[in-house]
Amino acid sequence: MIRITSKKDGFRRCGVAHPGKPTEHPDDRFTKKELERLKDEPMLFVEVIKEKKAPPAKSPPEKKAPPAKSPPAKKDGDK
Repeated sequence: MIRITSKKDGFRRCGVAHPGKPTEHPDDRFTKKELERLKDEPMLFVEVIKEKKAPPAKSPPEKKAPPAKSPPAKKDGDK
């Protein structure tokens, strides 16, 4: 995201009238050359803001199968 604030409301650069309040533009709004020109313009304050990526979604914990029950132990005399 690109945030631009003009020192003078309505100051024009790169075909845009920039307001005196911070205005946000998508990253692809200006070409690299235009963005450099905007950054070099003393009448404008330009911020390039890197958007935070959302952390990957956590998958629910895997449920472990209950341990298999072993047959009862044989006692002496059981067949």
